[in-house]
Amino acid sequence: MYILIMLVAAAVLVDFILRKVLDIPRSKFWGKFVYESLALGRWDKYVTIAFVLFLVLDMIFMFVEPYIVSCLFLVAAILLKGIDEWKYKQETKEYITSFVQMGFFLTAFVLLTSGIV
Repeated sequence: MYILIMLVAAAVLVDFILRKVLDIPRSKFWGKFVYESLALGRWDKYVTIAFVLFLVLDMIFMFVEPYIVSCLFLVAAILLKGIDEWKYKQETKEYITSFVQMGFFLTAFVLLTSGIV
């Protein structure tokens, strides 16, 4: 559990440093992301609906642990956001922080599923 706490702290610290170095303004904490691409916006809705449905089915039938579903959802959502920022907002360099966050969540997912944590 301490490894996950350290991983979250490292993700926040790296995000803070990247935003300072690349001069990226801080975004709202719970703000809604507006997609430039309508297709990616629809995919985000599909991913969210699939996540909720799979999580409900998983709670009923217990296929896998809920944290696995949650980590995969976060990785997919951040990947879609990063692709949209990389494709349509390259001048803001916000996509770099999105891909770094995705890397931290993917690392947490690997650590959780491998049983290290």
